[in-house]
Amino acid sequence: MSKQEAPPGFRVIGVLGGIGSGKSTAARFIAEALDCPHLDADSAVSDLFQRAETLSALEFALNDSLRDENGALDRSKLSARIFKDPSARRDVEAILHPGVRRHLHHGLRLAETGTETNLNGEKQQATWAVLDVPLLLEGGLDAACDFLVFVSTPPELRSSRACERHGWSKDEWASREAAQFTISDKETRADVILHNSGTLDSLREQATALFPLLCDLPPRPLSERWPLPDEAPVNRKA
Repeated sequence: MSKQEAPPGFRVIGVLGGIGSGKSTAARFIAEALDCPHLDADSAVSDLFQRAETLSALEFALNDSLRDENGALDRSKLSARIFKDPSARRDVEAILHPGVRRHLHHGLRLAETGTETNLNGEKQQATWAVLDVPLLLEGGLDAACDFLVFVSTPPELRSSRACERHGWSKDEWASREAAQFTISDKETRADVILHNSGTLDSLREQATALFPLLCDLPPRPLSERWPLPDEAPVNRKA
């Protein structure tokens, strides 16, 4: 079945996994297989960090300078602060999360209404969208999804990948993991599991193989699943 033959309507796929699991890579592979938007919360956070008002709000909330020698946000200093201080982390999330949620809601609306631009620069109406959000469950955005994919990766591999990529210590990786829902919680909530301890080709093949399952999902308009960006999404199981 091709995308053109898929039943009409709008469906949202959420991707779960531990830190360093490769969930963003899996999300991109799923979006490629479906030819649909990949909405990435991390890119939204990066955009927010570029705004002077965000930096000022973070410094005010934490009562600390967070700028590097060039006047930009020192993300290492911010990370060190919030992963040692749960109260500081909550303050930062209260500043960032509303903007991220508005960004994701806007992306879903553009996808559903056909004003999203594909890789060729063409406007097209999406049948699906993929949400790549590290705190998908913690933020309640799984309720906006019709299908949840969990990317399973052994902890030692997740740790080595994350530490190599970000320059973290194993203790820092572990502290970041502890700030999220447990791996077992994420796996239990998922509708399907992809295994990412092998090659990228293997992960891509697993992601592509989801296509028939995703075609069978009953559609739900954004107005029913997530009416307003500043309100909580409506549970998909309701």
